[in-house]
Amino acid sequence: MKKITVFITLLVNTIVFSQQIGDGFAPVINDFTLPLKSGLYNGENPIGGIPNLGWKHLFVIRNSTSVNNYQLQISSAFLPDDRLFFRKIATGGTSNPVWVEIATKGSNTFYGNQIVNGKVGIGISLPSAYLEVLTPIDSQGIYETQKWNSANPGYTLKLQTIWNTSGINYEFIQRYNDVDYKSLVFYGGNVGIGISNPDTKLAVNGTIHSKEVKVDMNGWSDFVFKKEYDLPTLEEVEKHINEKGHLENIPSEEEVLKNGINLGEMDAKLLQKIEELTLYMIEMKNKQLELEKTIKELNNKIK
Repeated sequence: MKKITVFITLLVNTIVFSQQIGDGFAPVINDFTLPLKSGLYNGENPIGGIPNLGWKHLFVIRNSTSVNNYQLQISSAFLPDDRLFFRKIATGGTSNPVWVEIATKGSNTFYGNQIVNGKVGIGISLPSAYLEVLTPIDSQGIYETQKWNSANPGYTLKLQTIWNTSGINYEFIQRYNDVDYKSLVFYGGNVGIGISNPDTKLAVNGTIHSKEVKVDMNGWSDFVFKKEYDLPTLEEVEKHINEKGHLENIPSEEEVLKNGINLGEMDAKLLQKIEELTLYMIEMKNKQLELEKTIKELNNKIK
């Protein structure tokens, strides 16, 4: 009995609130720019139709004042995957503005500010960030996921790349507030500037201009000043230069041109040589003082 009552109610509502427009068939017109009345129309390549060829649907809602031609028009083609357009005629005459695209099943081109209150997922049904894009890279089940998320107050961009389905992921996070950039963070992978295949964490094919460069070191060259350090004699240094053409523990010109230099390591090696030179100078100074003392003593004997 309850099912029959619900069915009768639905039937009555359908009869009372549903109304057929005309004979139920949209009239064919060849000009969509005319001052049309509210209704449904169609036409083949009509004047003022949406920007594509073929048959078009047209839905019109017109203002109740017969003097004006205020209208809302919605139109699409007969094709099942075609675009959907609208335009609002807000003049007292018959001028028709351009069509504005609402949505496209294929590619979309939107103009102006687009505001979405919520999360947007492309290629994923349940996005976990404000914008998440899931793109298959190949047929091996490897995916690339990009996420833009407001993780913390004042931080507005987060990019995460998941390289495979096992959950291994790398992140690129750009954090900033309304005034200036705060930090740029890369987790995993190599970064290349001017180079397509970086072989280190940061590879730059060009000049780096910086006010300061800080290098973390595992050790320093002050071991030269320790008592157990075996300071080479100047004769040994001279012999190595004559045989090798460069200082000991310092790369040759050929090695530098081929492999470049490690700034931190090279600074430590150069400091080692400076400290060795300092010891040579101290030794020479002491010998000079001894020599001066000897000369003074000899002069006193002669006198």
